[in-house]
Amino acid sequence: IGSHTCVELLRANHDVMVFDDLSNSSEEAIRRVELLTNRKLNLVIGDIRNTIALSDAMSKFKPDSVIHFAGLKAVGQSVINPLQYYDVNVHGSINLLKAMAIAGCFEIVFSSSATVYGEVYETPYNEMLPAAPVSPYGRTKLIFENILQDWTASNDLNRAVILRYFNPVGAHASGLIGED
Repeated sequence: IGSHTCVELLRANHDVMVFDDLSNSSEEAIRRVELLTNRKLNLVIGDIRNTIALSDAMSKFKPDSVIHFAGLKAVGQSVINPLQYYDVNVHGSINLLKAMAIAGCFEIVFSSSATVYGEVYETPYNEMLPAAPVSPYGRTKLIFENILQDWTASNDLNRAVILRYFNPVGAHASGLIGED
């Protein structure tokens, strides 16, 4: 999702900084984004839990807004190692909000998940369904959604959009980015 988003942002003439530990991506994906757009982006390799590195990168780049895709994403792994999921997906996300404040950035788009709905047998899903996640992964997403609600309520400048979707798959028409 991140590489596709970078392509669209660069094509729309936005400057882009990617802060990524590359656990779900690679420098090759970044290179391919640059190839597709004929534009460079700023890549900072780092862990979202590293407050100093994150704040430093954001303070230097001075973003207008953030699109937050950083996080662990495997439901099964979250059951095996829930503390890691809470550390990265909740603690790391709080670090991001703190770094945004230091950089003077008050807008975020958060990549959540439809797993926050839990076991729902009603289709199609809609935002009126109750949130009842059944995995640590889903709970971490919902926890940060709640944090964002409190964060936006705390200051009129703070703005957030939450995206909930299922496992997106696919590739760019060029075949250079997406599913491998």
